[in-house]
Amino acid sequence: MAHDPAMKPDSTAMRTLLFAVLCLLFSATAAAAQAGSTIGRPDCVEQTFGTAEIEYWLETVSDTESSPSTDQTPSDKGCLTCHGNAGHLIGMVRSPKAPSEDGCASAPSRPPFLGYFVNSAFPETIHGRLGCSGCHGGQPDAAGHRAAHQDLRDPNETCTDCHAKIVARHDSSLHKTLNGMAHALQLRTGQTEFGSLKPVWQADCATCHTTCGDCHISMPDAVGGGLIKGHEFLRQAPMEDSCALCHGSRAGGEYLGQFEDLDPDVHFEAGMHCLDCHTNDLHGDGRLYQSRWQVEGRAQCTDCHDVASRTNVPAHGDMHAKVACQVCHAQPYQNCFDCHTGEEDGLYFRRAGSKDMTLKVGRNTAESYPFGFVTLRHNPVARDSFDHFGTALMPGFDAHPNWKTAAPHNIRRVTPQNRSCAACHENETLFLDQDDLLPNGPAANRDVIVPWP
Repeated sequence: MAHDPAMKPDSTAMRTLLFAVLCLLFSATAAAAQAGSTIGRPDCVEQTFGTAEIEYWLETVSDTESSPSTDQTPSDKGCLTCHGNAGHLIGMVRSPKAPSEDGCASAPSRPPFLGYFVNSAFPETIHGRLGCSGCHGGQPDAAGHRAAHQDLRDPNETCTDCHAKIVARHDSSLHKTLNGMAHALQLRTGQTEFGSLKPVWQADCATCHTTCGDCHISMPDAVGGGLIKGHEFLRQAPMEDSCALCHGSRAGGEYLGQFEDLDPDVHFEAGMHCLDCHTNDLHGDGRLYQSRWQVEGRAQCTDCHDVASRTNVPAHGDMHAKVACQVCHAQPYQNCFDCHTGEEDGLYFRRAGSKDMTLKVGRNTAESYPFGFVTLRHNPVARDSFDHFGTALMPGFDAHPNWKTAAPHNIRRVTPQNRSCAACHENETLFLDQDDLLPNGPAANRDVIVPWP
């Protein structure tokens, strides 16, 4: 049959067909997820719809193209008129800006509409019965998306209404306050100069703090946000869609085996979740710590491994009592060097000079860590990292090393350095020495060197 250019497909029928296909796909992926399959698992993510995120979302479409006509969608569905209509969201949602490749976070590749799609079953859940406006505010009965999104509020602020105790603990946790990052930076800058770095702190460091929604409902804002699973509230944060996104460039990537030619951590291969080890250092215990090494109840190898009782392993004897477990059992891990910050076209940027996969052993730099010899990771701060924002902003730079005690999350029972005594004790390249130090690095790096006899 010859094609008649006057014949055009009915747009309503096409939308209906597209939506039916999407529903089938969602049903299949949901069934696979419930069966424990990792094939086709829906990476639905929740953006917790803070004011800034909603403004970004609204800017992606015009009023005329953003709201389904009332003769196609009942108005009494309120928020789900849009957020429960996958076909509609596909046509109006753009991908959020991806995090910098030089950063610590790593954004997953997924259809952007999933970040705003709410499963039809959500209104019948405990949290769903509160109603969208119960947490998000807004005007759910308004006509048009701009009017509906007026008077929004941060939904994380309502968590305390029901979860006051755990929210109060989290308010002083390192995940919420970023006090560990602030303290480390203040050691180099001093309090006065630290104030001069407010643009850096707000544009970079402060973007990594976690809210309740960042773990239990949505992917972290640091990677663009988005609903994890159709607005389902997850009691345990999903490891790959939450923890490993913020910590992806180091611990997450190491643990999952995402670095080329390196194996995943044996604990990951055994099916262990981050939360099997990390408990007290997530929500906190009400105390404001200055470092993760100070956290009482922090994860330690000896929580599960009674090294002292393993007398059949000579290397676990007293001769290595001051050697951290990772020295023998870690694989090479990522180190970053010479990070610089600034502004281009009014936007903040951070760029690492270089990255390297290596393992270096040196002297412990963490006061609360009970070992003398540890694995060291290079922190990318450089003497001139913040020169764009002023001169002499780090008067304490030389007093603190940037080769620092690290706990790599890429453990293996057998590694190149523990295959024999000689593999470690006769391997000079394994230990940090003067040749590994950058010429303009902090003078304190010399204190963590292990002199080779």
